Amino acid sequence: MATPEEGRILWRVGYYADPLGFTPLELYQFSHRFDDIHRRFRTLYCAESAETCLREVLADFRPNLGARSRHIERYGPEAAQDFTDQPVTAQWRIQHVLVPTVLELGGPLIDLTDVLTRQEIEDRHMELLLEHGLPHLDLHEITTSRRVITQTIAADLFDRGAGAVRFPSRLDGGACVALFEGRGIASPAGDPIALTDPPPEPLTIVTTAWGLVLEPTP
Repeated sequence: MATPEEGRILWRVGYYADPLGFTPLELYQFSHRFDDIHRRFRTLYCAESAETCLREVLADFRPNLGARSRHIERYGPEAAQDFTDQPVTAQWRIQHVLVPTVLELGGPLIDLTDVLTRQEIEDRHMELLLEHGLPHLDLHEITTSRRVITQTIAADLFDRGAGAVRFPSRLDGGACVALFEGRGIASPAGDPIALTDPPPEPLTIVTTAWGLVLEPTP
């Protein structure tokens, strides 16, 4: 799989007032996958396709299947109606836009989908992986929510001069890129695309597949 070159168009969903900006530090919790475990830098996320980008930010709108299943098991099949679908709210749609962007990196982009690259990282972080019961650094470990692993790796890559990392989405396998703060610039490659009505095609594709309801926007 080819590594994206600088100048290639990527996609980001961001807050309409500053869609290519980092979340303000006073609001930042350093909870993202490749944030610095030492809290020295934030990360900015893009994807190679608009649909992957939207899936990453809309995943939490999906209903909790575990809670639904336990509720039905306890109260019977008719209790399924107790779970009403939570829509993608009008407020969220108004406050977010889809933006084509290009990255200018001040350091190499590390492709974590590359087997040799992951092996080199695995060798450097053997004690960390063993401490957390991981026999290898496979794609599964890159895409799970075990942040201590990915954030420690991010800190090491940053210290070695990396500008960004490329990794697969846990939702559709599409390529995503995390830009390290201070190691590059995200610039618009076109006008922001509103997520209000009429909904753009990538938004419709994602929500239809997941059965999500779009709350109408004024």
